[in-house]
Amino acid sequence: MRIKFNKILIFTAVLFGAFFLLLFFSLFGTVNFNMREIFDILSGNATGARSVLYSQLRLPRVLVAFLIGAVLSIAGDSLQLTLKNPLADPYIVGISAGASFGAVLSLMMRETLGLSINMDLLAFIFALISAFTAYFISRKGGKVSVTSLILSGVIISFLFNAAVTFLVVFAWRNIISLHFWSLGSMSGVSWNDFYKMLVALFIESTIYIFFRRKMLILAAGEEHAVTVGVHPERVKTVIFFNVAFVSALSVSTAGLIGFVGLIIPHITRLLFGTDSKLNLFSTLLIGGVFLTACDTISRTLFQPTELPIGAVTALVGAPFFIYLLKRKAGIANG
Repeated sequence: MRIKFNKILIFTAVLFGAFFLLLFFSLFGTVNFNMREIFDILSGNATGARSVLYSQLRLPRVLVAFLIGAVLSIAGDSLQLTLKNPLADPYIVGISAGASFGAVLSLMMRETLGLSINMDLLAFIFALISAFTAYFISRKGGKVSVTSLILSGVIISFLFNAAVTFLVVFAWRNIISLHFWSLGSMSGVSWNDFYKMLVALFIESTIYIFFRRKMLILAAGEEHAVTVGVHPERVKTVIFFNVAFVSALSVSTAGLIGFVGLIIPHITRLLFGTDSKLNLFSTLLIGGVFLTACDTISRTLFQPTELPIGAVTALVGAPFFIYLLKRKAGIANG
């Protein structure tokens, strides 16, 4: 009972901390604000250029960063549970690279051929292709090993990243865009992106809730799952579709952003355990705040130049990935 109470206290701290940090991060950028000014703007008591700048540029950017961090974190948790692999996330598995290719292909076809194909749709299609390709390449004897999945993800990522480079340099010839799709940026997001990502978060969370118990059973082993009536391939198919969907929308909105889905689920499990009903909302909040913090660093550290947000997440995520990989290898070797 005391353990449960402690988890509720931690979750309450995370909830209020997330709200405060979002307001705090929105203070900083090319133009700085103070907390009183923000409350005046949000309450409608302030007008003028600074008010418009905050409400139309800064606030949607902060909220979109939060939502993208949230959906990528939940996606990473879903993959780690379903594949029983602590190193799985949309970026490492290659899903994000496939989505990036689809998004750039849509832009290239519109610019060079005059064909208007929905960017989100093409990103989703290629995210699905990369997800199932990496999975089937790494699957041997009915199992997906950690090493095989990582290698498959690296191969798929290299393939699609090379294809993106080819499209941008030779077909589209917009080198600046290659920088965006390779390392990610929240620059230019709008309220429309906020509503799109909010819908994505709602759909992803709903599927997560319905399949949470089955994913936890799969995490205990596929043999056990079959004995209790869970069909592993069906669950994986639904989860892959779900992860590909939110990854595609994230990439088409902000480009490639890695390691968020890798790091945050581990932090959540450390705080609340694996089988906790608080995990979904905690992962959502912590992931959202994490990416918002990274975006704040990216837009303030080297003003007026903006650092790609993917570079910031990689600086945190790469050492964490190495730690997990070494830890996994240590456990495997006894």
